[in-house]
Order: sequence, then C-alpha cells, then structure tokens
Amino acid sequence: MAQNKTQHDSRRIDIDNPIVSNIDNGVIVLDDKLNIIHYNRWMEIQTRLKNEEVLGKKIHDIFPTINAKTLLRKIKTALQMGCATFYTADTSKYLIPIKNNHLRTANFEYMQQDVSIIPYETNLVALIITDQTIMANTNALLKENIQQVQELNSQLIKEQGTINRQHEQLLASSRSAAMGEMISMIAHQWRQPLSVINTLVATMKVKQELQILDEQSLEYSFKTIEKTVLYLSDTIDDFRNYFKPNKQKSDVNLSELFNKSIFFLKTEMNHLGIQYKHNIDENLTIFTYKNELLQVIIIIVKNSLDAFLENKKKEKNITVSILQENSFIYISLTDNAGGIKQDILQKIFEPYFSTKSKNGTGLGLYMCKVIVSEHLEGEIYALSKDEYTTLKIKLPILKENT
Repeated sequence: MAQNKTQHDSRRIDIDNPIVSNIDNGVIVLDDKLNIIHYNRWMEIQTRLKNEEVLGKKIHDIFPTINAKTLLRKIKTALQMGCATFYTADTSKYLIPIKNNHLRTANFEYMQQDVSIIPYETNLVALIITDQTIMANTNALLKENIQQVQELNSQLIKEQGTINRQHEQLLASSRSAAMGEMISMIAHQWRQPLSVINTLVATMKVKQELQILDEQSLEYSFKTIEKTVLYLSDTIDDFRNYFKPNKQKSDVNLSELFNKSIFFLKTEMNHLGIQYKHNIDENLTIFTYKNELLQVIIIIVKNSLDAFLENKKKEKNITVSILQENSFIYISLTDNAGGIKQDILQKIFEPYFSTKSKNGTGLGLYMCKVIVSEHLEGEIYALSKDEYTTLKIKLPILKENT
C-alpha cells in the first residue's frame, strides 16, 4: 500500500502544475485499474471533492453511477490504439454526475459533458471533461421554440377567413417550418466538427504541459482545425444560398442537385445507417427554379429519415432514379421505411395532415405540392406497396418560348 501511494505521489509531481490544475476543463488521470492518479482544480470546484480525498481511489467508488466496465473498455481501447478518443454529450450524456446549479433554465439536471480519453503512458490516461450543457440546453430550447412556432402557425391558419388567405398563411407556415428544419440540419452538420476542434485544443493543452507535444502532432492539429473551420464556413454559405429565392429559371444539372441535397442531410443519414442509392445521368439537365426543386427534394428525403426513426429496420435504403421521356423528366424517390396505408396515402399532400407520431407539422408535403404544381409547372404524387413508398415528380424539360 505504501509503495502504491509513493507511485501515485511521484506521478502527481509530473502532472500537477498550474496550467493543468487551472485549465477550463476537468482533468482526471487514471491508471488501467481505474485508480485516480490526479484530480485537477476544475474537478474540485465542480464536484466539491478535494484531490486528496480521491487520490488513489477507484473512480467508480467515488462516483457510483459510472459504469466501470464500459469506462475500462474505452480506456483500454485508447491505450491499445495509442491515440486520443472522444465521446460526445449526445451519446454519453455525462460521465461525472455534476449538478447544474449555474443554469437558471436548464433542461438537464446534470452537466452534459464531452469526454476525451488521452493516453500518455503505458498504463495511464487523462480524461478531459468539457462542459457542453449550454450547447445541449440551447438545442433543447430550440426544439421547444420550433414547436411553439408550429403551434402558433397552426392557430393562425385556423383563424383565416378565406381560402386565399388560408393558402398564403399555409405557405408562410411551411417556410417557418422549413427554416426550423434548416436550423436543425445546421446543428447536425456542426456538432461533430465543433467536437473535433474542442478535442484537438484540449489534447494540445494537456500534451504541452506533459511535455509530449511534438511538431508533427502540432502541425496535424492545426491543419485539421483549419480544414474543419473551412468546412463550417462552407456549410453556412450552402444553407444561405439554399434559402435564397430564385427569380429566374436556369439550367440545372440534376446529378449535382441531388448531391447537394444529400450533403445537407448526410450527417443524419450516416447516424441512422441509411444507404443512399441513385441512378442519375450525370449530364441530365432541366430548365427550372433550382432552389425550389432543391427544397422539394430535401423535404421528401427528410420525411424518409423521419419515417426510419419511427420504423426500426436493420436495412435502410433511399433510392433515387430519374428518367427522361419526350419533353418531361420523371423523378422517383423510394424508401423502405414501412410504407403508407392506402386510405392515408390520398391525404398526405393535404395541409396539416401528418403520418408522424409526434412533431409533425403536416406542411412539408403540402409545400412540395404547391412548389411543384404552381412554381415548377409539374405534378407530384405518391405510391406505396408493402414496406416501400415512392414519391414521383413529373417536370417539363424544355425552355419556355416566351
């Protein structure tokens, strides 16, 4: 026992320095037996436990809610790989139970945390704990606000006195719902890159103080951060351009248009394990309003993603095929998310009709119908058999003579 204490104390001398102690992240150093070797100042403040009280004790004895078996497996993985791994608040929620006393309107009882596991000796790892409660709370509030907007829009529609005014209000509500979807998509696209940047910065700080930060690691981290920041900037530009209304028609490459729509949704599709298949001629073009057609595609694909969320399937597929016949383009988008009953199928383009069990506005496909029929001068309809549902769009190809 005395020998173990001496080993703990000697290791503490190596890592107990002002920056590690005062870094704005939690730092817990563990050995491969889950014994606590170091516990920095941030952890002492947040948990109200002193370093001396926890030193040499097993972390799950101090925090009984921790799944020791799972944590040990993750630590061994990091040690075997010899590189940092991280787990976001989305999946782990929190590792250390810390009460949220500093947020007046918190949606979470405990601090939401990102946890990085950084190996730096043969049997030692540093757990870097980052408070992500504000971001998680903001996302929760955003969802609540979107729901309130949808309810207000619904109430406003019901108060309209004429069919024309009702029609205009429905379109306004659809745009509001689409804006909410856009914010949600941006949040999905940004969450992982922001977590990568945060982990790289925290890793560099700890490695610098442990004097194991080499030029190769530093150069790799800087290049990764620069690439990630550029990705975030490009994502915002893409979404901003997506919501700019087209005043004039233009020649639109359909293959490029579908690639762009899938880019907006790829994070969510990857998370759900959905396989995207397509049969599109790379040279096929159509003279139309680009952003309006893009918006229709995104709404339809997003509906498929929502259907997969409610119908748990092992194999999830979204298939797109495009055919040209005479002066028309026929676009088919098919998913195997469970199908739609025939009595319901006839109603899916009606305003405020939704097949979703919750959080459905019933405006997405209605807006698709309005855009396709009134703006793109085409037709849209749905087919469903067994577990498959297909949305078909018929659009004219040729330029107008006027």
